[in-house]
Amino acid sequence: MKAKIIAIASIPIFLAGCFTISETEFPAVVQTSVEADKNLAVQLSGFEATVTTYVPVYGWETVHSSTPCRRHRHHTHTYTTVATETYVPQVENTSAYIDRATDTLEKCGFTLQSTAPQYRIDVAFSGPFVSNGESAASLAWTLFSCLTADYGVQTWSARMKIYDMSTGKVCLYKDYTQKYESYVWGPIPIFSPAGSGKSSYNFMQNWCLSALTDLAMADATAFLSARAK
Repeated sequence: MKAKIIAIASIPIFLAGCFTISETEFPAVVQTSVEADKNLAVQLSGFEATVTTYVPVYGWETVHSSTPCRRHRHHTHTYTTVATETYVPQVENTSAYIDRATDTLEKCGFTLQSTAPQYRIDVAFSGPFVSNGESAASLAWTLFSCLTADYGVQTWSARMKIYDMSTGKVCLYKDYTQKYESYVWGPIPIFSPAGSGKSSYNFMQNWCLSALTDLAMADATAFLSARAK
C-alpha cells in the first residue's frame, strides 16, 4: 500500500519532467600514449573560453496598490514593501578545456612541467555558429509543440597548431568543426523544456568545446608520440 501511495505521489513529478528525444552522440576518439622508455616535453596555449552564470541580486521594492471604495467614492491606497530577486549575467574566463587537454596529455605520458618544451600545442576556439535555418527550426519546434518542446543547436570550430620550439615552425595544422543538437519535450508548456539543460547555451558550448579538445588531442598525441625520443 505504501509503495502505491509513493508511486501515485510521484506521478506529478514525473509528468513535470523533460525528456530528451534525441541528441548528438559524443565523438569517440583514441589518445596515443608515449612509449614508457621515451620522453617528450610539450607546452599548451590557447583553449580560451568564457562561461556565463546568472548571479542573484536581492533587494527591496515598494509596491503601490489602489482599491476603490464604493461608499465614499474614493480609492484606498496601500504601500507594501516586498523582497525582490534579479538575476544578473556574469561572464568569466574558464580554464576547463586547457585543464582537460593537460589531463589527457599527462595520462598519455607527455611531460608538461618542463622549462624547455620541445613542442607547443595551440588551440583556438570560435563560435557559436547558428544558421538562420536552425534558428527558424528552433522557433517552429517550440511554437508548433505549444511550448512543450525545444530544439537546441550550436556549432563551434577549433584550429590547432603544433609548433616545433627549436625552429618556431608549425609542424601540424588542423581545423575542426563540431555541431551539437538536441530535441527535448515535456508535458508542461514552458516549464518542462526549461527544466532540461540539454538545450541551454552553457551545456551546448561545453559539449562542443570538450569534443573539440578531445579531437585535437587525439591528433596531437598521435603526431607527437611518433617523435618522442
